[in-house]
Amino acid sequence: MSDRVVVIGDALVDEVDGASIVGGAALNVAVGLARLGVPARLIAMVGDDAPGAQVRAHCAAHGVELVATAAPRGTAVATAVRDGGTMRYDFNEAGTSRFVELDGHEDALEAAPLVLVSCLALELEAQVAPLAALPRSRERLMLDPNARPAYLRAPGAVERFAAGLDLLASRALLVKLSDEDAELVYGADADATAARLVAAGAGAVAVTRGAAGATLFTDGGRVDASVPQLDAPIVDTIGAGDSVLASLAASVLEGGRARGWAGPLERAMAVAAATTRSAGGLLQLPA
Repeated sequence: MSDRVVVIGDALVDEVDGASIVGGAALNVAVGLARLGVPARLIAMVGDDAPGAQVRAHCAAHGVELVATAAPRGTAVATAVRDGGTMRYDFNEAGTSRFVELDGHEDALEAAPLVLVSCLALELEAQVAPLAALPRSRERLMLDPNARPAYLRAPGAVERFAAGLDLLASRALLVKLSDEDAELVYGADADATAARLVAAGAGAVAVTRGAAGATLFTDGGRVDASVPQLDAPIVDTIGAGDSVLASLAASVLEGGRARGWAGPLERAMAVAAATTRSAGGLLQLPA
């Protein structure tokens, strides 16, 4: 593969149980792709500070090419707080004022076999516009809204995010949508949301439900996949959804979609299950 997959979104440092772990949804996807043998380029807002140095070192260690865009408030840092079996995140100012500058990167976007978007400020028209104009988006654009309440507290932010997501979803090859995303962004059932997005033009919508597995919707019907049972206990769920998007993208590039989505979705669930058996967001390969 001569051109790298481009991943656009967040790169940050997670403070989890007293430890600093490099993460961010888009970064996890880019590193996950690299671990699956797919060359990846990450375009993300990263500052010239100590957390930024950690992000750069992590990308270099995993073979991800980092394109750091302007970060006037430094690198994002998220403090993870356990809330039952999931994680809740509090972000510094750099995190809540996120914006990935895409001007000047048109050639990379044009050449990429896939463009993956995760945890981007879809409530900002200036952030959405370059992606809405992406050539051949129905063949290449894969999208995970990764909506987080801490990012959408301003008046009207949720509604603007929903509009941006609708616009990009109608042009996308695939949207990966969690049940929590559907509730936060639309106040609606995830399955009904997926059906609506497919009717509006999305090529496929994969709805993830944590331990309950996933369903992928297309205009030809739906396929379901369960999460395989593993002997090892779950350590945390950080990065599980990111591993699903990375695995589905790798399957697309490998031609797996030509035989339908059932195989790629089952593989993604196996990758996600393995990832939850290790601390942090690093994609883990099934045994």
